[in-house]
Amino acid sequence: MFVQTSFFGTGVKASAKSAESQRCLAHSSWSVRMTGYDMNGSSAGNLGPRRIKSSGVANDRRMFKVSYVLPSQSRVDSGRELQNVATTKMVPFTSWYSEQQRIMKMGGRITKVELASGVPQRNVGNT
Repeated sequence: MFVQTSFFGTGVKASAKSAESQRCLAHSSWSVRMTGYDMNGSSAGNLGPRRIKSSGVANDRRMFKVSYVLPSQSRVDSGRELQNVATTKMVPFTSWYSEQQRIMKMGGRITKVELASGVPQRNVGNT
């Protein structure tokens, strides 16, 4: 008896050499071979030396100057009118999306975005 199955790089192999070992198959003659990812993903598996490339560009120094308005949280409990606080912040290009989400989740409104450093329409290699 020989069974080999593979699921995303993991192989399980069972072999039995005689009739007696077939009876005790569940206990003694299973050999498990892991060729893929561990449960925590720590092994490279069948990808070998391949690395997942970051979508960011190396040595990218672009920065955005972002102006936004956030509602003031200090006046919420007092029953007074809410006041908006205007803020300007420098945000690196690589973390722009997460910063935009953070501002929107806090109930803010982005008023202006400028390219503070870097070159407009830079070729990032995806043409």
